[in-house]
Amino acid sequence: MSDFTSPFWSYWITAIAVGGVIFCIAILVSQMRAKTNKPGEEHLQPHVWDDTLQEYNNPMPRWWLFMFVGTIIFGIGYFVAYPGLGNYKGSFGWTQQGEYEQETAKLEAQVAPKYNQFMSTPIEQLADNKEAMELGQRLFLNNCAQCHGADAGGSKGFPNLTDSDWLYGGWPTAIEHSILSGRNGVMPSQADALKSPVAINDVANYVLSLSNSPHDVVAAARGKEKFTLCASCHMVDAKGAISDPTGAQRGVGAPNLTDKTWLYGGDMKTITETVTKGRNNVMPSWACFLGESRVHVLAAYVWQLNRDENGKVVNPVKAPDSLAKGIAEDQVAWDKTVADAKAQGKPVCSAISIHVQNAAKAAADEQKAKEAAAAAPAAGAAGAVPDVKK
Repeated sequence: MSDFTSPFWSYWITAIAVGGVIFCIAILVSQMRAKTNKPGEEHLQPHVWDDTLQEYNNPMPRWWLFMFVGTIIFGIGYFVAYPGLGNYKGSFGWTQQGEYEQETAKLEAQVAPKYNQFMSTPIEQLADNKEAMELGQRLFLNNCAQCHGADAGGSKGFPNLTDSDWLYGGWPTAIEHSILSGRNGVMPSQADALKSPVAINDVANYVLSLSNSPHDVVAAARGKEKFTLCASCHMVDAKGAISDPTGAQRGVGAPNLTDKTWLYGGDMKTITETVTKGRNNVMPSWACFLGESRVHVLAAYVWQLNRDENGKVVNPVKAPDSLAKGIAEDQVAWDKTVADAKAQGKPVCSAISIHVQNAAKAAADEQKAKEAAAAAPAAGAAGAVPDVKK
């Protein structure tokens, strides 16, 4: 694909490049034809510095002339062999992208076996492999620490990976899938649905009451009635989408509001801001950048970060039984997407974006169906999420 949006710019760049070479040739020829002093003659330039300092008007030395000619020849040869004249691709067919891909492939051939050896090992077993965890730590520090922190403790807007609070699941396959495909937790603004600052204040107080945080009891009582707006995502018990016994909400990512784990803050001001303005948290897919084998090792490292005082991993080994059917369906869809990509000769990582798009569409269709079936008008709201966690 050309970088130029119009043929004019290709011609313009070509004209400048060729014009520069022609100008250099013209300067060289004009100086070669210029009248010079005969041997033994000396001619001084008319200008004088500091009353006594003058310079000779002598021709340039031959070595300089030959170097100038060589430079022009090199420039012409470069323009013939490599891209440099607008859309002309050069006789060698060289591109920066091609060079990058060759170097990347060469490095990958050297490094990939070190990670591929762990692909057949389950994540929960890999967590006890010292070599794998050293590799996982390096991957984490190079790619994840910028957001989650070197200690994985997170910060405002970036989740803590060392606790037991997970939006999409803390079992190995869920963590691996989160890294592979990325996550996008969206909570829309509820200002229009709640219609007034008083109603927003009521809901915020009710959310505070769910975790036994200081709150206005009267306002919280009023907010409980309005919480039906939020229950479609957070569930009636406010324990989050992952607690849905049907498993239908497993991909929504709405957080548990009954604990004291907050991504943006659990104070009144922050919760009010979240309900009013909404939140949009994005974790990008790492499949194309890292590849499946590296993600497998990285997922094992993240999974084992949450340990008790005895050094035992606290995170679950498998998903709850209520989610098993839905997760199995997701896996079938995932495997099909990957198989289709391979059949079409496309990179496996390109299947990630296709899978994410299909999953997002399926989730949207599922949510629309749920809203249409809901009796209460408020059930159609996307859900007031006073916080978006990991």
